[in-house]
Amino acid sequence: MRLEHHEFRDMDLVGGDPALDLVNTVTARDTLPRDWLDEYAALLRWARKAALILDADAEALAAQADAAPSKAAAALARAKQLREALCTALYALSSGAEPAEAELETLDQARLAASRAARLISRGGRLQTQWSAERSGLDLIAHVVTAYAIELLKDARLDRLRVCDGHDCGWVFVDTSKSGRRRWCDMATCGNVAKAKRFHQRHKE
Repeated sequence: MRLEHHEFRDMDLVGGDPALDLVNTVTARDTLPRDWLDEYAALLRWARKAALILDADAEALAAQADAAPSKAAAALARAKQLREALCTALYALSSGAEPAEAELETLDQARLAASRAARLISRGGRLQTQWSAERSGLDLIAHVVTAYAIELLKDARLDRLRVCDGHDCGWVFVDTSKSGRRRWCDMATCGNVAKAKRFHQRHKE
């Protein structure tokens, strides 16, 4: 898998869930995969674009990463391990298969790590789970994504889980269309490319 620098844009967040959007930080999984998380700073840029963490926490993580590059690299590796286990599990589920034990074990270990770093807070009379840069350190983003991933994997929305039909893509998304027949991660990108290819093919014939 080739590392590639990338500036994240709103159009990169089409999964319908932060856990799916993390999986989609690798593009072209069906051909020559390119990994957009080439450094910890990229993971941080993605999390900020996805509004996954508070600005204060993002600044704290950036400072921690600058102060301890080796620890940041290790945290990035753990986030990628989570991403790939989640991707493999989601691909299996989208095809009607059961996730392998190895992926479930990785996700379970991520769940346990996230749980240890979490704290309960009361807001508006209701209890909520909260993570912070202070408690999670450089694993904060992975911990928050893990919480989303576990909820997603228990969610009925998995019936609408799809893998994009586009070439050079392989992104995952939740199909929110009324018909439940959405084929592409984004009509403006993969959808238009597919339609253009069909048009040219018909023209040739």
